[in-house]
Amino acid sequence: MRIDLHTHTAPASDCSAISHREYVDFCRRAGIRAIALTNHGEIADNQLLAPRLADIGVALLHGVEISTMLGDFLVFSSDLDYLDTLHDVQAPLKQAEVPPHAAIVWAHPAAGGGRSGSAYFSGMGHLVAGAVHAIEVYNGSWQGNRYVEAARALAGELGLPMTGGSDAHRAQDLMTCYTEVAGRVRDTGDLVAALRAGAVQAGRQRKHLFRRRPEETAPPRERERR
Repeated sequence: MRIDLHTHTAPASDCSAISHREYVDFCRRAGIRAIALTNHGEIADNQLLAPRLADIGVALLHGVEISTMLGDFLVFSSDLDYLDTLHDVQAPLKQAEVPPHAAIVWAHPAAGGGRSGSAYFSGMGHLVAGAVHAIEVYNGSWQGNRYVEAARALAGELGLPMTGGSDAHRAQDLMTCYTEVAGRVRDTGDLVAALRAGAVQAGRQRKHLFRRRPEETAPPRERERR
């Protein structure tokens, strides 16, 4: 089952131009069965989009992205109250602080921390060993060989599975990178179990699923007035 594990929507992520309508419309047109929403330390859009997606048969998988001195991490959990305690910029989570209902993916490690400003260096994997369950090797915003190969090397060093996520901030970029999850993913609990069991593989595609739609070319404020 192919799932995009790294997406952002507006207004929860101020860096994203994907409206709720565009997010739902993409999932409907693409025949998506499950997708992960990982806004920056914010779950408001998860709460609003989950029922809308459920109405069209799509499972919204809950997560947030946190930026730390060690880089950016995607934290997945079905417990929204727990996710709501996390912040867009914060201290890295320690192994003892990760509850059994959560799984953590190190996002675009070689690109460093997007909001914390942290830099990546070879050999820092031991600093998060035990607290991370997978490494994101394919990221739609960081597809250069040096980012991919560094992430692969890190996954090998830590003995962790590899994932992919579009890191989409525009609707047309959704699903450009994805994670192949073994078995059926019906909810966030299934995703957490798969990540913890290592039952995932990273994937990417060179072409967008859809061409840009007319409404996606306008600035966010103009689109909201339409």
